[in-house]
Amino acid sequence: MHWGDAMVAQDQQRCPPKDTQADSLIDAIESASEAFVIWDAEDRMVFCNSRYKSFFAEPEKVRPGVRFDSLVEMNIANTSVTEISLLPAGWDPDQYRRARLDCHNLASDTFIQLRDGRWLQSRERRTREGGIVGVYTDITDRKRAEEALALAKRAAEEANLAKSRFLAAASHDLRQPLHAVGILVSALSARLEEDRQKEIAGQIGECLETVSGLFDALLDISKLDAGVVAPAFAPVPLGPLLKVLRREFMPQAERKGLRLTVLESRLAVRSDAAMLGRILRNFLSNAIKYTESGGVVLGVRRRGAEFRIDVIDSGPGFDPAEAQAVFHEFHRLEGAAAQQGIGLGLSIADRLARLLEHRLEVATQPGAGARFSLYAAPAEATVAAAAPMPAPSRVLSGRRLLLIDDDPEIRRAALLLFEAWGCRCAAASGLEDAAAALERLDGRPEAMIVDYHLKRGRTGDWVAARLAERLGAPVPTVMVTGETAPELLQKVQGLGFPVLHKPLQPMRLRAMLQHLLA
Repeated sequence: MHWGDAMVAQDQQRCPPKDTQADSLIDAIESASEAFVIWDAEDRMVFCNSRYKSFFAEPEKVRPGVRFDSLVEMNIANTSVTEISLLPAGWDPDQYRRARLDCHNLASDTFIQLRDGRWLQSRERRTREGGIVGVYTDITDRKRAEEALALAKRAAEEANLAKSRFLAAASHDLRQPLHAVGILVSALSARLEEDRQKEIAGQIGECLETVSGLFDALLDISKLDAGVVAPAFAPVPLGPLLKVLRREFMPQAERKGLRLTVLESRLAVRSDAAMLGRILRNFLSNAIKYTESGGVVLGVRRRGAEFRIDVIDSGPGFDPAEAQAVFHEFHRLEGAAAQQGIGLGLSIADRLARLLEHRLEVATQPGAGARFSLYAAPAEATVAAAAPMPAPSRVLSGRRLLLIDDDPEIRRAALLLFEAWGCRCAAASGLEDAAAALERLDGRPEAMIVDYHLKRGRTGDWVAARLAERLGAPVPTVMVTGETAPELLQKVQGLGFPVLHKPLQPMRLRAMLQHLLA
């Protein structure tokens, strides 16, 4: 064989004839799992595989030469398509026609649901000759998985909403009697003289504080959900804060026979003093609660460019794998001490830390205690000393107070408390009997304490506004509420009044009135 003929034969073996290449390409497209179609510049079909034909009610009409708009009309006539991603839910032939033609002319992507329930992802692209290549992928399994996930998410959200509504309703209904009991105990304590009687009243007060702490935790969660908690950043000297914490927690530690060591510090951090104190109080409370012997240490140390505030205990410790889970709502560790709470404290601490841009860290091992730490940026300690607060007896003695509350038990208890403070006071259930209360007060009230939710759908801000009109000028007002629903908290917080939450701690109310009247 001539050398040239041999080369031609080899080339033919390496490169099959054009018809053979086209047949191989067609076979490959036919065996693909996707539907494939080509349209020319006049929107006439050039080629499609059998999978594309299967999408139509009359596949025999889907052949080269048919126009794209004819296939759209075929789908409309046979209602082969029930939904397209460009349209709202529901089937409208005119809307479908416009949306499908627009999408095709733009050669863009879309999702299409067929009458039999299948979902297709359509991808169309222009060719250099002006035609369009379309690839359709069956994504039914993916869509079903997404729908199942969406249903599960909705169910979880509805369950969480139901839980929140239950907690809000239960919290509101239980707060009202506790609110009255707390005021009565405070009024009783002011009248007791014997030590044993004062001791019993103090024990009742401690029990109420424990229950109030649980309600405060629920309230804090609601406040954070409502977005009504905003940090007031300022330099916070740690020395005074640590001394306050030592005074608060030393009695609790001594009752359990624990050593509480609080190291002095001259450092200051950029934070919100109240929120930072709430986080550290939570750490200390948990450390003392879970520790049966040994002690608890609170101190500050430098760590690089930050300060690390540590609460270290000699308690039982726990599995490091739970170090992140302990910050989840309602998560409680094993053990008898865990039964004392409802598992919200560390969740609140974590959310407050995020607001403050502080980082929390946990180091623990079973049987080796635990260290809960907070990292904060340093700040210059330039906080001026606060002016001393006048003594409550001098500030409140002889002051005229008006209480508006539709609960008769709370009115009776509050009047006893205000009288114990040396105040001149009167109470009314609402605007209707406020005039008689003002007559009993014998003068313009210097401050009002108003419940937010009153009978007949009235609200405290509405009553306060009507009384201001009647008196000719606004009166300093404290708004009291038992609401925990986030949307209502936002509303009450935005009224412009100082707000106290039920069950009300009388000392907080006294401090608030003292501030308003000083």
